[in-house]
Amino acid sequence: MADESKQPETERKRRAMSDPRMVESKVESDALTRAAVYAGWAAALGIVLMLFWLAITSKFGLGPKIILGVSIVLAVFWLKYHWSGVRSTAGGRGVKLGTNSAVFVLFVLGALVLINIITSRNLVHIRHDFTENKLFSLSDQTRQVVRDLDQEVAMIAFPNPEGREQLEDRLREYEMLSSKLTVQTYDPMIDRSEVEQYNISALDTIIMQSGEREEKFVGREEEQITSAILAVTSGEKLKVYFLTGHGENGLEGGQLRSMQYLGSRLASQQYDCQPLTLMTMQEPKVPEDCAVLVIAGPTEPIGQKEMDAIVAYADQMGKLLVALEPTGPDLAELLEPHGIRPLAGMIIDPQRGLYSSAATPMVANFGRHAISNSLASMAVALPTTRALEVMESDAPEQPQYPGAPPPPEQKGQPLLESSPDAWLETATSGMVSRDPSELGGPLVMAAAVDEGQQPNPYGMPTEAEEGEGLRMVVIGDAEMMTDEFYQIGLQGNIDFALNSINWLLENEKLISIPPKNEMPRFMTMAQGQIKLVWAIAVFIIPLLVLVAGAVTWWRRR
Repeated sequence: MADESKQPETERKRRAMSDPRMVESKVESDALTRAAVYAGWAAALGIVLMLFWLAITSKFGLGPKIILGVSIVLAVFWLKYHWSGVRSTAGGRGVKLGTNSAVFVLFVLGALVLINIITSRNLVHIRHDFTENKLFSLSDQTRQVVRDLDQEVAMIAFPNPEGREQLEDRLREYEMLSSKLTVQTYDPMIDRSEVEQYNISALDTIIMQSGEREEKFVGREEEQITSAILAVTSGEKLKVYFLTGHGENGLEGGQLRSMQYLGSRLASQQYDCQPLTLMTMQEPKVPEDCAVLVIAGPTEPIGQKEMDAIVAYADQMGKLLVALEPTGPDLAELLEPHGIRPLAGMIIDPQRGLYSSAATPMVANFGRHAISNSLASMAVALPTTRALEVMESDAPEQPQYPGAPPPPEQKGQPLLESSPDAWLETATSGMVSRDPSELGGPLVMAAAVDEGQQPNPYGMPTEAEEGEGLRMVVIGDAEMMTDEFYQIGLQGNIDFALNSINWLLENEKLISIPPKNEMPRFMTMAQGQIKLVWAIAVFIIPLLVLVAGAVTWWRRR
């Protein structure tokens, strides 16, 4: 018999094919290989199913664990019958390039994850607000308040689900400014135990806690949040008293000259607004807890005992916001000793009247003062307003000791002024017209007095420290603070009143933090512009596309 090893290769293959045992082994191997392929697809489908399950439930429970285990077993089964192919494929050049690319992608993703971890831990916070009125940024005043915190403050919010993301983004901006401020938000529809614990009855409720102090309010405006932070870190609410009984503007809604919106804004800044009726007291006296006294447009004379009480309050370094009316008392007994003299008459400005109303002059010039600096770009109007004379100071013109600052020329400082075209109309009847004898513009419509930093008549510094002494803001018109002018779009009027009260209270951190509203933008085109845009969209652009296609076809042809 010839040596079997020397037989031709084709002969050996023929004999192997004819062996029944070899045929059965091959058939079995092919079946297992096909089963392994199906197992691989089933493993991939199981992984996808598990990921969907986790995305929906957010919990790695028993179901996902079972699917993951079965998928791993199927994947191992697939790998057993395809290992040689995987190993040979892995040694190819394309796989090596793909592996390098995958490693690079994983490196970039790892860097992004690391950056995200760093930013989430408040180590880095870089962002920029591209909106025109900075809808998504906090004001400089808020940043100063939060960064200066010297005690722990906890903020607990129950946002409305419809605007949850916007409120959470705003609160996160606060949290990023200081490590002493922590923020916790709850879903009022799901976290029922927390709702009962904090006695929440309205959506968008925010609770501010610092030590034993707590403030609860409903709202999401920056002004409200910052004011609550100041309230829990500085102590009890400051009381603002509004004089009543002489025809003054009221804080209640539904009145002819209501200041309800101003009152709500003051309440959101954590001020306690109270009416003050001196005429009901046997011995009239301004309460000792009065932080600011507001006299908003009396139309009837104020009794002598009441005036004596107000003057005594002013002499004791009081804080007053006084708004006059053309037909009401001029309160000269209170104002003139502090350098403000109300003038008889009414300012008329035909060139800068609100909606062409000459008797409602618009402010043309804003004084350089903490109250009015932020209002230069806003519209402010004062209807039927008096003019004010800022009187000259009685202090000597030259300093009385080496290095002393020169005394100011005026006791007060103008805040709002009319245009040069305005004049002071003194006639009470007849047709309004400019008389050469009447005082011309620019006329002072509001002024501020700060006696806490004034030198004495001899040029030497006063004994009062910075911030002590009388502070007073005088406005020639009280109607400008009413709801009527806010409703027609004069937000600047309310902001001026709020800034004045905050300045009087030396709470200048809250000056100019108005609500931020997204302003819609409209583009109005003339008829010819509309036709041009229509022609470009309907004819010119399609024609250019056809020409480009024709040129490309011709070149390729």
